This record gives sequence, structure tokens and C-alpha cells, in this order.
Amino acid sequence: MPVNTPLVSVIIPCYNAERYIAETLDSVFAQTYPAIEVLVVDDGSSDNTVRIAKSYNVRLIQQKNRKVSAARNNGIRQSRGKYVLFLDHDDRLLPGAVEVGVRVLEQHPECVMAVGEHRYIGSNGEPLGRSGKNVAGRDPYLELLEHNFVETPCSALHRRSSLFTAGMFDESIFGAEDHELYLRLARCGSIIAHDEEVAEYRQHESNSSRDASMMLEVSNRVMQMQLPYVQDDQEKLEHHQKGVRFVARRFGRQLTRQLIEEKRALKPENRERLELLRNHYTPGFAAAVLSRLLPDSVLDRLLGAYSNQAKAG
Repeated sequence: MPVNTPLVSVIIPCYNAERYIAETLDSVFAQTYPAIEVLVVDDGSSDNTVRIAKSYNVRLIQQKNRKVSAARNNGIRQSRGKYVLFLDHDDRLLPGAVEVGVRVLEQHPECVMAVGEHRYIGSNGEPLGRSGKNVAGRDPYLELLEHNFVETPCSALHRRSSLFTAGMFDESIFGAEDHELYLRLARCGSIIAHDEEVAEYRQHESNSSRDASMMLEVSNRVMQMQLPYVQDDQEKLEHHQKGVRFVARRFGRQLTRQLIEEKRALKPENRERLELLRNHYTPGFAAAVLSRLLPDSVLDRLLGAYSNQAKAG
């Protein structure tokens, strides 16, 4: 290891990750940066995750199932690096990811976090496009109020000391815990965005963001948590209001489509989901209720419209 090369801790939280964990670990060990420690935090897996992790040169940390925020926090506490990168068990780093992030943060000691671009890949690794965040030069806090432009945690490198200053992950939040942390970090210090691609974000049916009802509820909770910090600043408040509308459209449309597709007698869980729409996305609530009265031909057109809206975000 070269002298004065800061150590980077790559923290990988895992729960029943046997399908992708080897690919993820391979991407870490292919890094061009020489000073990396890898911490795999197993969150009570019942499959072959632990066996696969043990076949690599990693620090394996095992805990009872407490979800991703607790696993990440456990990893932070046991890490030794100057910098920390959070890598989900199904995503992959590009070879220069750590090197780029360290270079940016070393050049900008005032920054708590460096965020790069990422690619989207499918369940089998097929390319699906580029993130195109285009945040470089903008105010990251205002951008984060509108939406979580970071998207995948592995596109960001963190200054470890800043994670302790900000308070680490809120373990009571699941589904938008990373967005909530980024907002706190942006209030603690500067975030710098750059345009180099650093990661691959895998899209598949098990992504937590596919659970529209959970994401609608928890994302609105995160937005409500920001109000004390923006309500006396008109510019921040306007960006916050855009963020609330973005959450309603993105997850409200997704949930509306799910409820319309079901078109069946309301079960208790569907009544709860309808109530979420009524509270946060009234057009979707009206469409979901009306769908139970529509003929199939009209319903198909309605589903097509919501499908196109969901793709447009």
C-alpha cells in the first residue's frame, strides 16, 4: 500500500443475497484503488450468503435480522477507513469507483460526500441505460429536497467522520433511509457531484422501491421530517413542495396501477393502500375506485395510461 493512501471501507449489508453477492464482491476486488477493507454485514440470512462471503478475503459481521440501516450502522462502527462506501448486495462497482471518489474528496476536504453517475443493469446484468443525474454545479441540498438523485448508495463515497457527525442511518426508517441520511449530511456539510460513472444499479423485482405502498408512506414521512429545516426559507420550501409532488406522482401512480390491475373485492390490505392514495395522491384514489365499475376495454386503456405515466416518472 502506498504511503499516505487513505483506507476506504466498503460496507455490504446482506440478507439472503446468494444470487448476486459473488458478482458484487468481485466488483470490489477488481478496484484500481489499493487500500480497501471489505465488510460484509450479514443480517440473519438463511441461504448460502455467509458461505459465499467466507470464500472471499472480507471481514464478515453477523447479526440477527434488523434490516439494512442497522446492518450499515454496524458496519460503520466496525470500519476503520477514512472513507466509507455502501454497496448493496445486488449492485456492482465499476473498476475506478473508489479511486475516483477518493480523489474528489481529497481535493475537496470541505465536502462530506462525493456522488458520481451510475449505470442501470437488469437482473442478469444486461445494460439498461445511464443515470444522467446532471447535478454537478447545482445545490445538492435543493436537489435532494426534490428527489433522491443519488439513487443507489454505491454511487457515493462518504467521509466516515461526517457519518458520525450526522448521526448515521435512522434505523426506524426502511425504504428511504438513504435519502433521509443524505438530507442530513447536506445540512452538515457540502456534497459534491461529479460526472464520472462509478457503479451499476441493478433493477429487478425484489428492489425495495417496487413496493409502492411502502415507498409512498415512508417517502412522505421523510419529506415531513424536512419541514422544520425549510419552512422559513421560501426557496427551500418551493423545492420541498416539488419533492412532495414528485413522491406522490412516482409512487402514487405505481400504487394506482397495482390496485387497478387487481380489480377485486377490497381486502383489508387494499383498503389501507387506498387510504394511502386518498391521503397522498387523490387522482390515483379516484381512478382505483372507479376502476371497479369500468368494463374491461376501458380499464385496459386506463392501465395503459398509468403505465406510460409511471415510466415517465
